Amino acid sequence: MPEEGSKLLSAREISSRRVSGLIKAYLQEHQNLSGSNPFPEIVEEATYRKILKDSNFWISQDLEDRLISTIAKSVDISGLLYHLGTETLITNAYDLLPLDDTKIFIDELIHRIPILINRLTRTVFLHVFFTGNKTALFQFEYLSRYKEKWYDAIFFQGMLNGLAVLYELKDYKINMTKTRLFGIHVSHKDLGEDIVFGADVNEYRLTWTDEPLSLSRAMANEDQNSNNRHKVMIVSRGDTLNEKISIVDINDVVDKSRELAIENRDLEAAVEVLKSFKTELEKKQLSIAKDLRLAKNIQKGLIPQFIPDWKGIQFWTAYYPMQEVSGDYYDYFPFAADKLGVVVCDVSGHGVPAAFITALSKMLFTNYKMVKPSETFKFINRDLLDLVKQQGYTTCVYALIQDDYKIVYSTAGHPRPILHRARTNQAEILDGEGTFIGMFPEGGDTYRDHSVQLEPGDKLFLYTDGITEAESDKGVPFGEERLLSAIVSCAEMTIQETIEHIMQVHKEFTMGTDPMDDITLLGWQLSTKLPEFNEYKKLGDESYKAKQFEKACDYFQKAYEILPRELNTQLVYGRALAHSGKFKEASLLLESYNRFKTNNYISHAVLGYCYYKSESFEKAELEWKKAHSLKDDNLPVLFNLAMVYLKLGAKARMKDMLDRMKRIDENNQNIIPLEKKWESMLDEE
Repeated sequence: MPEEGSKLLSAREISSRRVSGLIKAYLQEHQNLSGSNPFPEIVEEATYRKILKDSNFWISQDLEDRLISTIAKSVDISGLLYHLGTETLITNAYDLLPLDDTKIFIDELIHRIPILINRLTRTVFLHVFFTGNKTALFQFEYLSRYKEKWYDAIFFQGMLNGLAVLYELKDYKINMTKTRLFGIHVSHKDLGEDIVFGADVNEYRLTWTDEPLSLSRAMANEDQNSNNRHKVMIVSRGDTLNEKISIVDINDVVDKSRELAIENRDLEAAVEVLKSFKTELEKKQLSIAKDLRLAKNIQKGLIPQFIPDWKGIQFWTAYYPMQEVSGDYYDYFPFAADKLGVVVCDVSGHGVPAAFITALSKMLFTNYKMVKPSETFKFINRDLLDLVKQQGYTTCVYALIQDDYKIVYSTAGHPRPILHRARTNQAEILDGEGTFIGMFPEGGDTYRDHSVQLEPGDKLFLYTDGITEAESDKGVPFGEERLLSAIVSCAEMTIQETIEHIMQVHKEFTMGTDPMDDITLLGWQLSTKLPEFNEYKKLGDESYKAKQFEKACDYFQKAYEILPRELNTQLVYGRALAHSGKFKEASLLLESYNRFKTNNYISHAVLGYCYYKSESFEKAELEWKKAHSLKDDNLPVLFNLAMVYLKLGAKARMKDMLDRMKRIDENNQNIIPLEKKWESMLDEE
C-alpha cells in the first residue's frame, strides 16, 4: 500500500462495521463477484480483507472517510447508512442488557447507548438527557482533533431507529434538531424539519407515546448454549401475573430489518425512477406548453380581434377558446368595395390539430372569393379533403354582405344564422342546409345559397354550437330558445352591448360548470344613423379639401361617434387632427387604423410625423421605415428618416439616407441643407 495508506492505518479510531457494510453494498452494486479489492489506491489488500471479515477490526477516521467518499460517488449510501445504524444497535443490544434476567424498559436502554458508542468510535462521545416522560435528547460531542462527517448524522439517527424496532414502538419521532455541520448531503427533511445548522452541538430528539415492552436476556432453559447470547426475552405490557413472554432471536430481527432495508432500498430506487419519469414528463409538458403558446400566438394572428365597421354595418364578437388553441374560427374578407365576406367555422376536435385546420381554412377562404358562398364551399371542401385526408372536418356558415345590405349566405353542417328585425322586435332562425366541409367528396352537391335583406337597426348573428350546447349545473342545455329570448331582450342595445349581454346571460346560466366546447358569437347591425353619418362624413371631406382642418375635425368627430370603427373615417380624421397640431389624438386614431390596415403608406407616414412632432423619434423612425418599405422611391420619407437620424445622432444612418436620396434625384433641393447638417455632426466630434 502507498506510504499515505500506512499513515492512515497507524491511527485507529473507528470500528470497521459501518464501512464494511457499505463495501459489501458497493460490490453488489458493481457485481464484483470475485471479491477483489476495488480500492487498491486507498487501502492495501490485507487491511481490506480484515475490514470485510473481522467485525471487531478498527481503522482510522481518515481511511473510513476516503472509502465512504469513493463509494458515495457511485452508490446512494444515505439509505444504507440509516439501516446499518439500525442493524448495529439491534445486533449489539444484547450486550447492553443486565447479566441476569432483569427486565429493562426503553429509558434504561437509552442510558446505556453511550457504552455502545464507545465500542464503535473514539472520535465522539454521547450524552443523554431526558426532557420529559417520553422524550430523550442525544448530544454527540466530537473530540477537538476530529471533524464530524455528514454520514455520521444519518448513521446515528439509524441507531436510534433501532431502539424503536427493538421495543416495537408504533408512534414515535426521531428528529435531528442541531448540528455543527453547515449542510448534509441528503434532504434535510429526512433528518428533521427545523434543523439548526452551524450549532455548537449535534443533537437528536426521540419522542414516543405508546407504552413500550421490556427486554431481558433470554433464560429459556437450563441447557443454554452459545446461541443464547443472541436471544432476548420480550415481555408484553401488563402486571406480573398476566404478562406474556416470548423469546426472539436477534438474528431474526436483523434479518427482518435487512429485508425491510432491501425493500426500502428497492422502493427508493423505484421512487428515483418515478422522479426521473416525472422530470421527463415535466420537460415534455413544458415543451408542449411552449408549442401550445406558439400555436396560440399564431392563431391569435389568424383571428381578428375586431371587425371594422363597413358601410354603416357595425360588428362585435365574443370568442372563448376552451383550451390554449381553439377549433372555432371567424374572419372577414373584403371583396373590392362592394362586398364583405364574413365566416364562422367550428373545426372537429380541439387543440393543435383543430388549430391546424383553422389555419388551412383561413388560407382557403382567402384564396376562394366566389360570388356565391355555396361555390366557395365546393372548392374548399375539395381542397380540404385533399389536404387532411378526412382526418378532420369543419362546420361553417359563410355570408356575403353586399353594399345594398343584401346578405347572401350558405351553411355547411353549422347552426343557422339568427336574424333580429328591429321593426317587429322578432328573432328568427334562418334557413340553411349542407354537410360538413372536408368530410365527404360529394359534399359540394349539398350546399345552397340563401338571402335576406337587412333594414336599419336589424341584427344578424353567426355562432358555434358551444353556446347552445353548454349546460347548467343541472345538465340543462342553454339551447336555441334561450338564445333567441336573450337577443329579443336587447332590442334597444347596440350590437356591442347585445353580444356582451348575451354572454353575461350565458355565463350566469352555466355558472359552476366547466366549458364543454369553444364558444364564438359574431353579430352585426345596420346602423339607424347611417344618413347622419354620411352627411357628417361628406361635410368633413369638403372641409378637409378646403384645408379647413379644425372644421373638418368637428365633422369627422361626429361621424366617428356614430361609426367608431369605420376605417376610412379613422384615417381622414387622424390626418385632419395631425394638420391641426393635435398629434396625440391623431396618433391614437392612426394606431387603431394600422391594427386593421398594415399596408397603407399614408397612415404610416402621417403617424411617423405625429411621433416626430411629439419627439418620440424611435417610434417615428419605425413608422417611416414601414412607409419606405411600401414606397421605397418616396423622397419625403427618406428626408424624414434623415431628420430622425439627425435627432438621434446616428451619423452613418443619416448618410445612408442622403445617398439614397441622391440616387433617386441628385438635384433635390433638400439634399444640400441635409449635407450641411451632417457635416456639422462630424465637426462636433
